[in-house]
Amino acid sequence: MKQISVLVALSAALLVACGNDGLAPEGGPLRLEATIGRSTIGVGDTTSIVFRLRNVSRETVALSFPDSCQVVPYITTPRVDEVVYPSGGAWGCLTVITQLVLAPGAEHVTKVLVRGGAQPMNPAVPLVPGEYRAYARLEHPSFPLRSVSIAFRVD
Repeated sequence: MKQISVLVALSAALLVACGNDGLAPEGGPLRLEATIGRSTIGVGDTTSIVFRLRNVSRETVALSFPDSCQVVPYITTPRVDEVVYPSGGAWGCLTVITQLVLAPGAEHVTKVLVRGGAQPMNPAVPLVPGEYRAYARLEHPSFPLRSVSIAFRVD
């Protein structure tokens, strides 16, 4: 009987742990989603990575930030998790109070254009051939959201 109780307790703990991916508050009003135009590009080609912060609730959500960073995108290498975008690995945010207001069903879109190759070409982020991951974070203390990571490659 004791083995069954332990098994039930372990099963319950496993279900609770798997029920939340750790990326967002469960059942919160906001979702941070990520999509990519093409998951493989060649040198000289471009594709867009789009991050959408959506208000899925029936109420307006008003967010106040202590700086200019709101939804911040990152591109990393998968092997060593090195941040290649933004350059230097971190965003330089202005110390100024900013607001983001999302009505029910509204979204805030952040786009990153990536280009295969080392030659910088504004506004695209140049990436040498290799494998990459892209994700975004909402930099707000009440809603610490992170999108899923999107895998892509430059051939």
